[in-house]
Amino acid sequence: MTEHPEPEHLTGPDIEHLAATLRRRREQLAGATGVRIGQGSVVHGLATHMWAGVAVPAVACHAAVDPLRLSPAAGPVTCRRCLGRARQEQGQVPGQTSLLEE
Repeated sequence: MTEHPEPEHLTGPDIEHLAATLRRRREQLAGATGVRIGQGSVVHGLATHMWAGVAVPAVACHAAVDPLRLSPAAGPVTCRRCLGRARQEQGQVPGQTSLLEE
């Protein structure tokens, strides 16, 4: 198995600077209940993904990969994919009859 060296443009201080920028962005979004991508009107659920050991803000539905494009949004989540993922994580939908015997 061959080791792949890191690209020269992403080593040492560059990685540290990017990691610091991503940490700062996560702190800026920490109190948000939802986020918008760029100037979009859809409110997405805020999630966290790990990148090189750094917690990075992300949208729950994976619609955007650039955390620097996210901005805090007031109001409830309106993205159907984010809402669907939230239901999957909860398991049974309240008030709905379970299809599986427990």
